[in-house]
Amino acid sequence: MEFMSRLTQQWQRWWCCWGRSLLVMLLTSGILWFGSMATATAVTVEEGKTLFEQSCASCHSMDGSGASYGPDLQTVTQRRDRDWLVRWIAAPEKVIASGDAIATELVQQYNGVPMPNMGLQPDQVESIVVYLENGLGNAIATPPETATATSLETDSPIAGDAIIGQKLFTGTIPFQNGGPACMSCHTVNVVGALRGGTLGPNLTHVIDRYTEVGLQGVLPTLPFPTMQSIYQNSQLTEAEQADLLAFFKAANQSETPNTSSTEVASFQLSSTWKFILLGLGGFLLLVLLSQITWRDRLTGVRQRLVEGEKS
Repeated sequence: MEFMSRLTQQWQRWWCCWGRSLLVMLLTSGILWFGSMATATAVTVEEGKTLFEQSCASCHSMDGSGASYGPDLQTVTQRRDRDWLVRWIAAPEKVIASGDAIATELVQQYNGVPMPNMGLQPDQVESIVVYLENGLGNAIATPPETATATSLETDSPIAGDAIIGQKLFTGTIPFQNGGPACMSCHTVNVVGALRGGTLGPNLTHVIDRYTEVGLQGVLPTLPFPTMQSIYQNSQLTEAEQADLLAFFKAANQSETPNTSSTEVASFQLSSTWKFILLGLGGFLLLVLLSQITWRDRLTGVRQRLVEGEKS
């Protein structure tokens, strides 16, 4: 009994000296830890919101309306496994190549157009997923201010001019904010003898692939990795978006069999024949220029020498 009494007294002395202090320290550490976690989550959600607006909001809605080109993401974290979402956002082409059933179904559902790889880092992907999990999309998941004026819900969209759109595409008319002409990287079958660039996809039938609604969502922000860095500070104006949209519609119709004529002229010759004809024309032009430039060279030189000797 005496031993137990001494042990109890020692425990009481220890508790009075150190136990309470240790308990306070543990409680304080716990509060600080939970506070830092909450702050980190808030920061991650805010980062996710910004990334979503930059890279996703052009094609995806989060209000349950399904008004955008891509699938609505309001309840995507309930419909899809978290690991699948991370893999899909990070590298959709790898998920598609693996034969994933969900990915294959999505590609088929949206006219065979796969979701592009947005070049996001792992921490950026995590931020977007956390943002989706927190269900904040209903209030704040909208495209940037530059895109709101051309929202899919706009009652009176600007009427575009296909001819002006064609000139914007080729660079005949420069973009107001200094962006490069579309033809630098893309081609459309109805413009240019040799058409345009090949870095980006052919846009002749882009309306068929993305639909008019999809392009209305894409043109304001151009949310593709290569284009984001180029047009980040050179976004298209509302009028330019409308003109390009009208041009793409006209180009699609002019290249579709059994359709009426459009404002945009269509070249029916293939690119191979265009190249051959241009090559022949250039060759004949060079021959003609050489004949004009050196018309007195080697013409009767010997005859003049002989006549000189006789004289």
